[in-house]
Amino acid sequence: MTVPAQRRTPVSAQDYREAMSLLAAPVCVVTTRHDGQDWGLTTSTVTGVSLDPPLVSVSVARSASCHGALSRAPEFVVNVLGDHQRRLATRFSTRDIDRFAGGEISVLPGTELPVLTDASAHYLCTRQDVVAVGDHDLLIGELTDTRLHPEASPLAWYRRAFHRIEPYD
Repeated sequence: MTVPAQRRTPVSAQDYREAMSLLAAPVCVVTTRHDGQDWGLTTSTVTGVSLDPPLVSVSVARSASCHGALSRAPEFVVNVLGDHQRRLATRFSTRDIDRFAGGEISVLPGTELPVLTDASAHYLCTRQDVVAVGDHDLLIGELTDTRLHPEASPLAWYRRAFHRIEPYD
């Protein structure tokens, strides 16, 4: 006879935040152009999902100012930040400012999509799906182009702060 699993109560939002702060994650800025306007946000939730086809997911809070644009735009770019881009990471996570002011923005060749000029990598993605998960949506994108600049030291988010990752020899 199988005993049914006991339904457990979820942890509090505060406990969840504390637990997730211990997961080191890359810092990225996701950008798009929708209805003639540039949109973008800082995130530490970019994850590889599939090799065949090559898919990534990005978790976007439904309360984010650019949620609508990111979830409807046919393409988006994941800009993987280097340690030298902490200021940009902060700017793209700040509400009620022009995140694209400052001159570090260019257009990805062959598209109209904004990119952060000195990012460690650019992943051009075609939106494949938007999946509702809790209070967020997962954007599923198929990688259609990558521009890699691996010489930059990556920027990571850990314990609610930015950290430089040094290569291990």
